[in-house]
Amino acid sequence: MSAQLGSEELDVGEALERDGFCGPLDAGASREKCTELARSICEGIENREMHPLYGRFSVRDWHLINSDFLELLTGPKVLDAVSLVLGDRYKMWRSKIFHKSPGEGPLGWHQEWGAFNGEEIGNDRPALIPAPARRDSAWNVTVWMPLTDVTPDMGPMRFARGSHKRRFPIRMGPLAETEFYVDPFTEVTSKDALIRRVKTDSLCIDIHTAHYFDDVSLDALSFEELRELVEAKLREEQGAITLDFHESEHEIVSMPMSAGQFVIFTERCMHGSSANTSAFPRIGINARFTFDDTQVYPFRHSKVPIDGSNLDISLHRTVLIPGWEDASDGASITLADLKAG
Repeated sequence: MSAQLGSEELDVGEALERDGFCGPLDAGASREKCTELARSICEGIENREMHPLYGRFSVRDWHLINSDFLELLTGPKVLDAVSLVLGDRYKMWRSKIFHKSPGEGPLGWHQEWGAFNGEEIGNDRPALIPAPARRDSAWNVTVWMPLTDVTPDMGPMRFARGSHKRRFPIRMGPLAETEFYVDPFTEVTSKDALIRRVKTDSLCIDIHTAHYFDDVSLDALSFEELRELVEAKLREEQGAITLDFHESEHEIVSMPMSAGQFVIFTERCMHGSSANTSAFPRIGINARFTFDDTQVYPFRHSKVPIDGSNLDISLHRTVLIPGWEDASDGASITLADLKAG
């Protein structure tokens, strides 16, 4: 399967099957639109903006709220590439913001075998259940798009070519030792800021911290003492640690990109990013797509509609891509309807 993406004809399906990823590709996105959205994201991250659907700070699913997100992640060239892998009937079920601050370290090697159950933070709540016939192959593909130019010193995405053909084992361990841990205190320098972020679950992405200060006399403790208390609590949190993956045994592809380009990959492919040693934030967004017959958040209407990332997803909706217009399940909306507001 091939498509005219940018100036080159690229065989997206073949590349994903062989390498696990394909890119950078040209999304045809407006640089001005990317810059505008990047500025908005920086403001939201700094202010720990509450997500209207989730009632707390979250970097997830702003495409359901902000039309600029939706426009960039569902542009014709992006959907052309996704269609080559998933066919004409598929749905966009998740998006995410990636804000890598200046001086932020690397994101370690990890892969996602398709359940998105929150094992990276010690949970087991599968977000996706594929149709039985698809269980032996990848049922999720991800599009990652930078909103700022990503130079080699800004922490570009990295892929281990061909690593999607093997599932690497994991073990659970202290969250701070996992590939996903980012020091949450680098931008928290005051007692008030620490208390606010802990109580609003906005200190660590996806980690529920609001209960950390239960039965704690906040007035009696200094900033340093509260920080030590929070650090001790975080050491009790568990996360997934990848085993048996050795970078030297694989061909590693680092992917600097221009704003508005994108890479498409299966998250079975080992991926991560290097440290941002520049003076500028690296800002990107992604979208995740799955087949039309995949169950998305099967527990959405249960008594406990909390996903593996500790979000109440009772108001979440999947986005059906044009060519598939049946939104009768009540948990989906067509792309055309969402764009129409």
